[in-house]
Amino acid sequence: MVLDFVLASLHHLAVFSLFGILIAELLLLRSGFEGTALARISRLDLAYGIVAGLVVVFGFLRVFFGAKPPNFYLTSLIFWTKIALFVFIGFLSIGPTLRFIDWRRQVRRDSDWRPPTADVRRLRVIVHVEAGLFLLLPILAAAMARGLG
Repeated sequence: MVLDFVLASLHHLAVFSLFGILIAELLLLRSGFEGTALARISRLDLAYGIVAGLVVVFGFLRVFFGAKPPNFYLTSLIFWTKIALFVFIGFLSIGPTLRFIDWRRQVRRDSDWRPPTADVRRLRVIVHVEAGLFLLLPILAAAMARGLG
């Protein structure tokens, strides 16, 4: 029971942290890119990837070592929908990640370089979509925990 509590706590903290990082990226994309903003958004994006990995690790540890038997999750359509949605959000984040890496390279070559407004606008839309889809995850989790689907 203690292990389940610890795994659930770590999983939830990672999920909330991941959403916080996503919102921080969104705010940086809205504020423009003066000074160290490009370095900050790159560090945030790295943290996003690391924390997303932790969400997956803690989530699967919960599946196999949590209070409910693995079959509870593995036979649940909602569980697999939640996993598919999380993976889809991850795929959406690849574009912004590659763009942030490219922007950092550009700034190293020319410290006065700023990302094109159209690029920033496009990434803002993608991150908004990621955040909107992310909000479905706790809804699916609540349904799954109650044995729906």
